[in-house]
Amino acid sequence: MSHKEEMLLKAFNKVMSTKLETLEIDRASLPEWDSMKHAELIIQLQNTFKIRFKIADVLEINSLKDFLPLL
Repeated sequence: MSHKEEMLLKAFNKVMSTKLETLEIDRASLPEWDSMKHAELIIQLQNTFKIRFKIADVLEINSLKDFLPLL
């Protein structure tokens, strides 16, 4: 796993209060990943990676792996 992937997973686990060890997760399979947690995750990732997501990109994210090309 790359450093970027590790940082993504760490941020995800922090926001979702999980202990996942893989990026193989999508919104449909994790009930905790609702719209509010999605917004929290976006903010956490923007702060962690010092970036800003485009709204259109945020709306298309349905899995943890969907973030990778945007980071």
